Amino acid sequence: MKFVVLCFLWAITITTSEQFTTYARAMNHVGISVTDIDAVLAWYHDVLGFTVLIAPVEIVVNDSTPMGSLLSQMYPPEMKRVKMAHMSSGNGVGLELFQFIDPPTRRPNTTSFEYSRAGLFHICVTDPEPENLVRRIVETGGKQISPVLTVFPGEIYQAVYTLDPFGNLVEIMATSYERQMSNRDPNVTSQISDPTITSRPSKSQQLSTINVLQKIIAKN
Repeated sequence: MKFVVLCFLWAITITTSEQFTTYARAMNHVGISVTDIDAVLAWYHDVLGFTVLIAPVEIVVNDSTPMGSLLSQMYPPEMKRVKMAHMSSGNGVGLELFQFIDPPTRRPNTTSFEYSRAGLFHICVTDPEPENLVRRIVETGGKQISPVLTVFPGEIYQAVYTLDPFGNLVEIMATSYERQMSNRDPNVTSQISDPTITSRPSKSQQLSTINVLQKIIAKN
């Protein structure tokens, strides 16, 4: 009988482990804490074009509401009150904003990024013309941290670091992460040891190049 029970438990263990499948999970959302949720929401909507899903709402933790009760099971007991809002980027990845009121959120350093602090480092958005978005970020109170860099020699793929007006590091890449980083030499650092600072071709230059290529194709 004892042998039968052991075999049954072993079978359950095997079945349970076989049911778990490792695959590339989709990125669902990123959450950041801020000191002025209304200002952050407006900036990310007006500058980065994020869609507002749920406008800021204040929640009392551990009150009689469903959300207050839910948060009381997620946050430590000293957390009493918080504002939350929800946004979505162009490819559907969410941005969840938190303004902790009691106790309050501390304002981060807005002049540089804290590279020595472990944890979430930055977010990155994709824009085929990084210079234009950088200009808009600076015009609306942000800061350009690095030059616009061509990361891999001989390619047009670019990246640049900026700070939003609230001290959060926002990187801009000219193409998707997968496209920029796939099929590289394993010793990637050797390819980016000497990044070059370049300007992306203007639209007129790009159209001129396309016209030349079209003429070559037509002749052939």
